[in-house]
Amino acid sequence: HPQAQKELFSSLVALSNEESQIILCTHSSSFLGLEYHKSICIVKKESVTEGTKVLQCTDELFADSEEKKRFNLSYWINPDRSELFFAKKVILLEGQTDKSVIPLLAKKLNTFRYDYTLIDCGSKDTIPQYINLLNKFRLKYIIVYDKDHQTGKSPDAIATADKSSKLIEDNIDTNLGKAIVFINDIEEEIGMTEKVSSNKAYVAINHIEDEAFQISETLKEKIEEIFK
Repeated sequence: HPQAQKELFSSLVALSNEESQIILCTHSSSFLGLEYHKSICIVKKESVTEGTKVLQCTDELFADSEEKKRFNLSYWINPDRSELFFAKKVILLEGQTDKSVIPLLAKKLNTFRYDYTLIDCGSKDTIPQYINLLNKFRLKYIIVYDKDHQTGKSPDAIATADKSSKLIEDNIDTNLGKAIVFINDIEEEIGMTEKVSSNKAYVAINHIEDEAFQISETLKEKIEEIFK
């Protein structure tokens, strides 16, 4: 029961603050939170040869307390995001439309994997913070972001988009992850020509569910690469 798990977690934290040592083995994301990230140990054995590994981050994740507070309140409130600690690979996405459309396309192509977790990062500019988190825990990842050079964009807007893209690329640890870039966004990739200002995820899903929809070879290769 998710609410009961959260209450139990609160009780265990209270006990640990009273000089009791608590060791909890779990597959529930309800028992994980960034506030206690130094206590999270990911134990895995991917091969007999390499043996058991323990992944843990005892460093600070954020430059200051205000940055940590903003990240927790604005972007970590979705409980799905704690699933990344259990994933075989984490797929970082810009927003809701990507999270709705990409798995649907992967299922149509029979490449979807349930042991991968898709994370809606909330925006392109928040992706580097998630990359930092995954780098600290040595977790494997794929980043999917938009180039954002749409027709009609001003030079200043394109320069801002390029700055955000560079920040993503500069933070990638190539031993753990890589980026896949949409030209110029998911809507353009799936062939949506009409401009949509609201309910973009809903409109995009309707578009790819239409019998006339044909996935391009370029997009097919990108989806297959994401779930490889």
